[in-house]
Amino acid sequence: MKWFILFMMAQGAGEIHREYYRLNNPAFDSENECVEFVSTPQSNAMLKDHIKTKYPITPVEGVWCIREDVWKKFISMDNGI
Repeated sequence: MKWFILFMMAQGAGEIHREYYRLNNPAFDSENECVEFVSTPQSNAMLKDHIKTKYPITPVEGVWCIREDVWKKFISMDNGI
């Protein structure tokens, strides 16, 4: 099962839903690989630069490594499926 990096964006005043952004690339074969990548200073800087291109104003509240099947369940619940 693949692992991906997931960003949770901060919720603004009056917003009822959080925004989530999942990176499709890179994908990892284990949670440890993902966590190690996110923890490396060079990768961390790259991730910060990338997310600023997608969300230039909204701050990141959290970054996680998420397994593909868990992501699919999360998205189906969020979409009411």
